[in-house]
Formats: sequence, C-alpha cells, structure tokens
Amino acid sequence: MRKITALLDLKPNESLVEIGPGLGFLTRFLCTSGADITAVELDREAIADLEVLKMPGVNLVHEDFLQFDLSTIKAPFKVAGNVPYQITTPIIARLFGEIGEPQPWFSSIEKVVLTVQLEVAQRFVAQPNSREYSQITLLTNYFSEAKILFELSATEFYPPPKVQSAVVEFTPLAKPPIECTNTKLLRKLIKAGFSQRRKMLRNNLGFLHLSDDAIGQVFKELSLDPQIRAERLTLQTYAALTNKFDVLQKSAATT
Repeated sequence: MRKITALLDLKPNESLVEIGPGLGFLTRFLCTSGADITAVELDREAIADLEVLKMPGVNLVHEDFLQFDLSTIKAPFKVAGNVPYQITTPIIARLFGEIGEPQPWFSSIEKVVLTVQLEVAQRFVAQPNSREYSQITLLTNYFSEAKILFELSATEFYPPPKVQSAVVEFTPLAKPPIECTNTKLLRKLIKAGFSQRRKMLRNNLGFLHLSDDAIGQVFKELSLDPQIRAERLTLQTYAALTNKFDVLQKSAATT
C-alpha cells in the first residue's frame, strides 16, 4: 500500500478518487498526504466502518462507481483503487469513455493507478497476436499509455485472494494516437473482429455491406494478409482499415 501511495505522489489539497475503498487499507495511507480524497463505495456496511475511522480529508460516497459523476471532482484529479475482476472493463470505460467518445471529465484525469487481477493487467499491455490481446487493449491504447508496475502477493490483501494481482498505471494521452475519419465505424470494426477472434477478420465484415472484391482490394492496398485475424492488428491498422471502408461506404451511398 505504501508503494501505491508513493506512486500517486499526492500533494496537500490535490484531488483523488478512490474506487471501492472497502475496509480502508489503502485509504489510511492516502489520507496522510493531505489530499482531498473522494472514496466511492457501494457497500453500506463498509461505509459505516469507514466512517468510524474518521480519516482526515476523506469524503465517503455511498454509490456505485459506475454511476458516479466524476465531473463533480475538482480538476485535475488522480484515481486509485483495487478493482474487482468482473467490472474492470466497465470501470475503464467509465473513466475514459468509448473510442471517439471520451467522457466529459477525461481531460481532468491526471493519472490512474489500479490494482487488478494479473490476467486483466496483462490484457491492458498486451501485444498483437497474443492470447491476452483484446478489445480492452485497444480501448486502453486509444486513451492512455498503460504500464504494469509490479505484481502483488496474496498476503497484501485481507482476506488473501486465490488469484495473482498487479498494479497498473494509466497515463492519459493528450490526444488519440491515431487519425480516424469515423470512430463509430472503428468501434464496430473492432467489435466485429473480436466477436469471433479465431475467424479471419474479413469473414466478420458482413455489416459493412461491401463486396468481397472491395474488401479484398482494401486489404491489398494496406498489404494485409487476406487471412489475417483481428488479434494481429494494431490500433493504427484498425484505423487505416476504417478510413478506407468509410470512403467506400460513403461512395456507395451516393451512387
């Protein structure tokens, strides 16, 4: 917990949002910084236990983080938390937004440091053509630079979990690392590709309503193997495909 507190490098009166403080193990360290901490916790009993601790500078909010309005937090702010496996992806989407549709508070986020299941952490930083590479990898790449800082042993938690955990740092990007003419189409392309990731990407592109020849020509222009799968494409390649398909669709709509 001291390592995570040091990573956040909190200053007096700086804003921080803690996701799910639980029993307050991390909160107790964070509050010594003098920062203004908003701890969002869904469990009513946990809130009651945390209130007894009377931690300085900590504002306890009894709410589901997935519904919490981060625009109420004084900008800029940092985010920390120990995030459950099953809601990690929704939490990232809540913080950052969807590709092409950033959350209104995204530009106010200075840094995010999350403790997550190791398997999930590996997805955030995965490389193309790996088992871990997925839609959440591409969403993360669109909005931030992600790094696994270190792994945590089960003894760091109470009760000790049966899975390995890791601490991941996300540094928001000033702008997306790609140029894309139609981000809605980009999202559809990524979703379609990973919906059946063992199939060739071009076999998942029926929603484009383009001929096989037209799709094949686009692959050829980008020097892509016609049998390539979704998991082998970088975000930049997805954007390049999107830009070409966008032109073809617009052209078809005017003829």
